[in-house]
Amino acid sequence: MKIVAITSALLLASAAAPCIAKEPAQEVFLSVGDQTMTTSGETPGREARTYLLRMQSDLPIVFSVDADNSACSLEIMKASQRGVFSKISRFPASFRDSGQSGDEYRFSFFQNRVSFMSGARCAFSFSLTQK
Repeated sequence: MKIVAITSALLLASAAAPCIAKEPAQEVFLSVGDQTMTTSGETPGREARTYLLRMQSDLPIVFSVDADNSACSLEIMKASQRGVFSKISRFPASFRDSGQSGDEYRFSFFQNRVSFMSGARCAFSFSLTQK
């Protein structure tokens, strides 16, 4: 009986899908003095595209985004706060926050349910300004 259970467990473990490492967040940088950083991209098939911003000074940030309303959603997370800081699903949109030196923001673009099921990609562009 034990041999059957062990053999079954080993067969199930070998048939399970392999773990795939996800791409780490791409870090974006801002310069002080009303300079704007702009980027665009699209999500890989059925995966999120994440950007990381580490604040270098205590200045407000303005985040402006445009994306495909039929395919995209966006979550913004702030390291100093628990959970999702903001979720955006209608574009174009903008977000403003008072940045603190050392804080981190994660901007994750992902496909909405319909585009995930069909395999459609989420195309987006965004800009960050620190004032």
